[in-house]
Amino acid sequence: MGSRLVRIFAGAVGLLALVTLIAAYRILQFDYQPADFPPADGGLSPAQAQVETARILSRQPITREDLDLKFAPSTSTSMELFVDGAAFYPGMLQDLAAAKSSINIDQYGFTSGEVADSFVPVLIDRVHNGVPVRLVVDRVGSRVDTPSGALYERLKQGGVSVVFNDPLVPDLDSPRLDLDFDQVGHFYHRKVFVIDGRVGWVGGAGIEDYFLDGSFHDMFVRIEGPAVAQLQALVMTSFAFHGGQPPVDLEAFFPTSPDGNIPTTVVHGVPGTHRSVTDAIHNLIDHAQNRLDIIDPYVSDTDTLDRIAAAARRGVQVRFIVPLDSNAPTVQWAFTSHIEDLQAAGVQVLQHAVLPHAKVILADDRVLAGSTNLDAWALYRNWEVSLVFDSPAAADMFERQLFEPDVAASTPAVPPTGAARLLSWVSALFTPLL
Repeated sequence: MGSRLVRIFAGAVGLLALVTLIAAYRILQFDYQPADFPPADGGLSPAQAQVETARILSRQPITREDLDLKFAPSTSTSMELFVDGAAFYPGMLQDLAAAKSSINIDQYGFTSGEVADSFVPVLIDRVHNGVPVRLVVDRVGSRVDTPSGALYERLKQGGVSVVFNDPLVPDLDSPRLDLDFDQVGHFYHRKVFVIDGRVGWVGGAGIEDYFLDGSFHDMFVRIEGPAVAQLQALVMTSFAFHGGQPPVDLEAFFPTSPDGNIPTTVVHGVPGTHRSVTDAIHNLIDHAQNRLDIIDPYVSDTDTLDRIAAAARRGVQVRFIVPLDSNAPTVQWAFTSHIEDLQAAGVQVLQHAVLPHAKVILADDRVLAGSTNLDAWALYRNWEVSLVFDSPAAADMFERQLFEPDVAASTPAVPPTGAARLLSWVSALFTPLL
């Protein structure tokens, strides 16, 4: 009897170990295959984005592969940069309150607090005035079950359509048994607002108090023009993929817009092989000729760091702003192992005392800004979105409003020594996990 129990126990432990290994593989794997940026096949124009959205929404079930959208370079009629929550939250709320036909939001972190308390009434008011509001959030990043459960009950009771990405467990909201585990291991890290199909906001901050109280330093860009249609395609197809009920008539979601004079390309990441945002990041770094300014809070991808060092070695002036103290210490420890090599290559590594949560790359006259960090999760696993502006005026705006003040407020990084150096080397061994 005893030996039988031992065998049963051993079998259970073995099964648990096997399930754990499979789950770990699912979470940590990535099969990113580099591609041309912009896409060699031309990609979807704003007009084609509407057609493709209709095609995808008609499918059942919608797969991640359906969301592998490659967007052609487009334009914006206007672009504004807002630095820090005190600047961007009021503008967002004003646009949301003025919405006439639709609001679509993607958010990694929408959590209970003062900032959320200013957004929730506006969203519910729009629903009560006949404006549908659709929201995709990450269950972990938004702490949906606790402590933000009451917030989501309030949103749902107010008529907001909310769907969740489940990165740690099989899809809890799926109407079918989720044997594909197509959300597990992939955090929904996007931060996008699309209002009436005419206004788009893209950035790195959540609807969370530490972006307002001075703890985190971040930015958003606000655009109007044809590129908003591509953002609309992105958020609407993702909402449907995550279990939301899509609209039948798409005309109101894709209003016509005159061509703009600010070249704008929507890049993003869908779990799987397609990572146009990663392609764009590498393209900007590899083709920089004169200047390369980078600000990012979570940096650990060795390939990307090697590209940054190579840019400095070929004579590019590189300024790299990172946190002085990070809320992700293991990632910071891994990054510090690269400081000495980066400095030897000629990179000016600077540390900002207020956690620099913005994710921006300025390469000559091109700028990439959005949700994408320079770590393995963002570059190869997560759902991400950023915008690329191929515009000297946009580059100058970011230089003046973001980089010049941040460089002035930062101090040169010092490579670790002693025990800290050993800790950085050990952490660097786990870079693919960070």
